[in-house]
Amino acid sequence: MAKSNKNVSKSKLNNVNDEKSKTNNKVYIGFNTRLFFSIFMFIILLIFGFVFAFKSLDFIEQKSINYSEKSNLDCKVYLKKNEFYSEEYLGKNMLYVASLIDKITIDFNYNFTSDENINLDFEYKIIGKLLITDSDEKNSYFEKEYVLLESKNTSITDGNNQSIKENIEIDYGYYNTIANRFKTSYGVDTSSKFVIYFVVNKDNSEENIIINNVSLMSISIPLSERAVNISMDYQDINNTNNIISNSNVIIDNIIYVIVAVIFIIISLVMLVKSIRLLTLLKTDKSNYDKYINKLLTEYDRLIVETSTAPITSGNNIIRINKFQELLDVRDNLKLPIMYYVVNKHQKCYFYITYENKIYLNVVKAIDLVENDDKKK
Repeated sequence: MAKSNKNVSKSKLNNVNDEKSKTNNKVYIGFNTRLFFSIFMFIILLIFGFVFAFKSLDFIEQKSINYSEKSNLDCKVYLKKNEFYSEEYLGKNMLYVASLIDKITIDFNYNFTSDENINLDFEYKIIGKLLITDSDEKNSYFEKEYVLLESKNTSITDGNNQSIKENIEIDYGYYNTIANRFKTSYGVDTSSKFVIYFVVNKDNSEENIIINNVSLMSISIPLSERAVNISMDYQDINNTNNIISNSNVIIDNIIYVIVAVIFIIISLVMLVKSIRLLTLLKTDKSNYDKYINKLLTEYDRLIVETSTAPITSGNNIIRINKFQELLDVRDNLKLPIMYYVVNKHQKCYFYITYENKIYLNVVKAIDLVENDDKKK
């Protein structure tokens, strides 16, 4: 009767363990395979991350672009009504009687041309400066600046030519009166003139280029000259120069940047995983070693260390999740627990062979690490 009960217990145990084996039959990936896969994926993902990061950038090499800028200044001197001149105005490069001048109109023409298409911003203005100096024009008595044209902006967008045209009118009598009043009020010998500047600033900070950015054209009108013929002198722009475009790196594709960041982040995750796996190779006692040593010490009388792996072919493998469950099997079968090292410090088998069954408890270092992580 006792023997029958024992057989029934064994049968129940086998049935229970068979069910556990069906529900817990997982594919095991070896330590070396996991380590190789982690390192391989880290390298591949990192390479892809840097490839996409490189593709997202646009490298602009330093180059020199030749350009030329020229100006043309034209003026008309309008005359007061008089008995000598039938013309309404006189052109430039002539002699003028100051007392006959009514007003002066000046046409400023500026043209910029480059040998390659560029983006360039222009800011220009016209200012006038009244200068009263000594007769030698070495020392200044009085200076005053007037804004004749407020700042204006224009630009070249992927082009190679820009023209600017402006016309202003000068009230000659107004400035001449100021100069004459100063001279008579203080009784000093002076030389006076009204200088008009057309100032052009060129800039393109967005494209990081270096350019001779200020161009200047001017005309000087003498003042305070009584009953004396006067002449006007002027300065044109006639420059040939080059633009230096600095080497630069810009982000050209934001999607590639996002993909690169994702790849690099995942690669770092794989790097951390690889490092954690590599730490398991240390000869220092890990949680795995401590756990195995504890079992071997505590259950020394029940465990037999063997150099022979369990023979799986032809046998029914019943996987046991916990060592304590294997102890229950041992108590029922009264058989020793065999201990076999698969990978030192990494994996081992505790098993019991009975008839055509092998009750197998697999202990892996990586599983202990994962369990610790879950507890944290």
